[in-house]
Amino acid sequence: MTAHLYYSPLKWKELAELVNQVRLGGVGLFPTDTVYGIGCRANSNDSTMAIYRIKERPVDKTLPLLIGGWEMFDRYCGKIATENRQRLEELWPGALTVVVPASQAARTLSYHCIREGTIAMRMPNHARLRFLIEQLGVPLASTSANLSGKSEALTLEMVSQKLRGAVDWAWSEPIPQKEPLPSTVIDLSRGEVQILREGGIHWNGKKTSEDPCC
Repeated sequence: MTAHLYYSPLKWKELAELVNQVRLGGVGLFPTDTVYGIGCRANSNDSTMAIYRIKERPVDKTLPLLIGGWEMFDRYCGKIATENRQRLEELWPGALTVVVPASQAARTLSYHCIREGTIAMRMPNHARLRFLIEQLGVPLASTSANLSGKSEALTLEMVSQKLRGAVDWAWSEPIPQKEPLPSTVIDLSRGEVQILREGGIHWNGKKTSEDPCC
């Protein structure tokens, strides 16, 4: 497979083409504010299944969601504590993934994105990526662009040839940091704040089991 390749800075026509690629169900590679990602529109079961196949990802790991803004968060998030919402507003956009109760609207998303009534969401600190997601109208189901168990990438060239040869599109833009730093993962679905993985953003809370979704 030969992927459609896009280079930053994206022109408006290229961005529109890229949004259309995703809307049609294409799986692609793209930069974030942490590590290179692989993703697709989150309401396509066929596309999310392709991510598992391409990455050789265990099917017991759900796919986190990248969102474009607060309206999208409110649409898919169920009820959480007011103080946790306020803390999120202080920390987002950034390298923080939160596990929250899934709203009724979240039931329209791929079953690969939901676990026991919860979803994991992140608002990336990458303005053009957030704009793409907003234009798409639904979150991206996304995970790191590496074969399961292998190192994360900071450039498209660092992504394995196997992944690059299996996707429909790729967006090339180096991530300006010295080494990969995954997002912090916090569980807000049970009331008490639980830290599942330490990463790029600090949130005070109790250290618990290893994160099952990212």
